[in-house]
Amino acid sequence: MTTQIFIDTKAKSLWSGVLLIATTCIGAGMIALPSMTGLAGFLPAFCVTTLCWLMMSATGLLFLEAVLWMPEGSNLLSLAEQFLGKKARYLAGFLFVFLYTSLLVAYISGAAPLFSSLLGIEPFFGYFLFTAIFGGIVWLGSRAVDRINWILVFGLVFTFLALLVLGSQEVQAQLLERQNWGWGLFALPILFSAFGFHNVIPSVAKYLKGDVKKLRIAVLLGALIPYIFYLSWQWMVIGMVSEERLMLSQESGVPVTQLLESITGSSLILSVSAFFGFFAMVTSLLGVSLSMVDFYTDGFKSSKRGLLTLLVFIPPLFFTINNPGLFVTALGYAGGFGEVVLNCLFPVAMVWVGRYQMKLTSKVGLFGGKPLLALLVVLSLFIMGLEGFILLAK
Repeated sequence: MTTQIFIDTKAKSLWSGVLLIATTCIGAGMIALPSMTGLAGFLPAFCVTTLCWLMMSATGLLFLEAVLWMPEGSNLLSLAEQFLGKKARYLAGFLFVFLYTSLLVAYISGAAPLFSSLLGIEPFFGYFLFTAIFGGIVWLGSRAVDRINWILVFGLVFTFLALLVLGSQEVQAQLLERQNWGWGLFALPILFSAFGFHNVIPSVAKYLKGDVKKLRIAVLLGALIPYIFYLSWQWMVIGMVSEERLMLSQESGVPVTQLLESITGSSLILSVSAFFGFFAMVTSLLGVSLSMVDFYTDGFKSSKRGLLTLLVFIPPLFFTINNPGLFVTALGYAGGFGEVVLNCLFPVAMVWVGRYQMKLTSKVGLFGGKPLLALLVVLSLFIMGLEGFILLAK
């Protein structure tokens, strides 16, 4: 059969997995990222970005290792209960639903207004139409998500490259040389969250039919792509915008793209960045919502995909229309902790139990053994401490 939703070649299926992981990471928050890391300077930003990339790549492989020990279709709830007990299952379930529903609120509230303006319709109606269209794509399944994601990724890459071309000519070497390592440390929790892709790993494992080699490549390349995006974007912004202007941006909430427009004199930057933000939000929305449907499928042991898709999209649509700030503000306070627990501490704990108590054999083969697992726990607790300090200082 060649007349499927898309032509399922080996190469394309691998790259579909890679892009689903990568685009789940690259959200609209990337636009605001340099407001924090820019104050640190490029060298500290490079170091903390690299640390978070390595850390999240490692924990992504650990989570993949735990996923591959379980039957096909198993998600976070089943994994948490199998390796850590029922209490861990309840904690994982609460954090997952809260965090990713909050992200969907942020994505819908950010992307739907632009969608409405492009179609020339009322914003209120636009929220429903936007949610219906992309919810329908998720309801159709991973193959439909894959096909649409390829189109959106083209727009994402094109607009990002356009931003780099428009702004890179204004980069100044002396601005890249400034260094403030304290600000670099404070950027760690933000960067840690920026590399969060673990929620989509069970969906990708199911899509790639448990192929260990493909999945390992998908995780590593899927994390590498946002790493390159983040470094390129930070290099340009830090090399263009003075420390004083970045501080003003952080204090006043002025988007970095507005600063770039004032520096370059190009209003095109604002338009391009708006479209980049749209593509980034929608690709992330598809990855997050697909992972949530698979999460609920595992949790409720149900194959009623239509009802589960409604369960994923109706709550964030309700909050977006009535009070989008409620969930987004809550995410700002609890998101950092939840991301650390779900995306690092849980994978480390599950693999520790699987390897050293259940004596299961690793199919992924991440090196480092117990010392690496212990190091990841220490780094995670350090990041949680920084997040707590930052929240208390506000």
